Amino acid sequence: MTGKQKLPEVSLRTEELDKCVNCGMCQAVCPTFIVKGHEGLTARGKIELLKRLLNNTLEPSKSIADLFDDCLTCYACQSVCQAGVKTERLWTASRQDLGKYSTTGRIKHLGLNWTVGKPKLFNLEVGLFGILAGFNRNNPASARLGKYSLPIYCGAPYLKHLHNDYPPMGKEVGSVGLLLGCSVNLSTPWVADAVILLLNAAGWRVIIPKDQVCCGAPAINNACWDIAKRLAKNNLKVFNKLGVDRITSSDATCAGAFKYDYKELFFNDDEVLPVVSKFADMTVDLSTLLSEAYDDDRIEFDAYKAVVTLHDSCHVTNVGGGSRWLELLSAIDELEIKELKDSEHCCGFGGSYAFFHNDTSFKIAERKMQRVVESGAEQVLVGSPGCLLRLQSVVNNNFDRDIKVRHVSELLAEAIINK
Repeated sequence: MTGKQKLPEVSLRTEELDKCVNCGMCQAVCPTFIVKGHEGLTARGKIELLKRLLNNTLEPSKSIADLFDDCLTCYACQSVCQAGVKTERLWTASRQDLGKYSTTGRIKHLGLNWTVGKPKLFNLEVGLFGILAGFNRNNPASARLGKYSLPIYCGAPYLKHLHNDYPPMGKEVGSVGLLLGCSVNLSTPWVADAVILLLNAAGWRVIIPKDQVCCGAPAINNACWDIAKRLAKNNLKVFNKLGVDRITSSDATCAGAFKYDYKELFFNDDEVLPVVSKFADMTVDLSTLLSEAYDDDRIEFDAYKAVVTLHDSCHVTNVGGGSRWLELLSAIDELEIKELKDSEHCCGFGGSYAFFHNDTSFKIAERKMQRVVESGAEQVLVGSPGCLLRLQSVVNNNFDRDIKVRHVSELLAEAIINK
């Protein structure tokens, strides 16, 4: 078997491998390398492994596959790469090709297939769990958010409680389709409330299709592209028939899946790729939509006295070119914004990474929270609900500082005047 046959997806993206000049700049920003110190975890190390697999000087193995699994897919390596290697094109493709060798590959496929892969069954599962062991959404502190848990609130999924159509508060500027994202739908419904309020205040009619499903990011990142393609095609059909002007999400990672990941998922599908490209063009990061509204004087903020720092979504920072949350926060009088050291470093969540590599994930999250303490902030604002869950789990586990972890939209919704 040739190298291309062993790695069919990677072999379609070899131009990215050829760009690497072995400089090692990726070491300084790789969260797992910082914790473990293994060269095979860095972008440089993984690219060298892929080259050797392709030229048949190495054979695929469990140990190699597990190195690729031990990655947060935060793509900080892409941001610092002076040679322009787009690692976003390599890591999920590598996992797809090596998935059958991975220690957890079969478990992940089975788990994803019987949860997000079957949306109706999944809704029943989380609904029952919420009834039996869910927390009160009016008292988020009651969530048993331990090192290994994903809290589900009593009443989940939130999608079933929402209306299809939320009209704007003032003059309508257009319509936007809203993807909730699983973390919001199951664990942080108050984030959805804040997002809807902000978009309505900005003049957007918010349309929430009830037949939306998981964006597919967990399946894309975990070598389950058959499941991911099924979910993606469902969302393409559902959101394209809405006739909206824009699409966004409460979760920057989910918006990133719509805008970037689907293109890689259907990279070699000439039939679907044009539909995906048009879909991606319609998808806009939430912070961009709100910043445009602020620039056009459609929203304004009252003074808000607090000391905060910002930890942004890795997907937006390293793949999407950065968010505009800081611009919005800077527009609020009396809000003191502290600089966060190593702000570009991941919080350690990484979706399923937090479950399969929890000890490493928690160490990375603890390091992030220590940086928050050093900043002097009273609150850390995040761009992704997954980050909220991971950092809150640190606070809940014997953390000696009283620091609030919130989604940026929560503070903005409290500060906005035209609501």
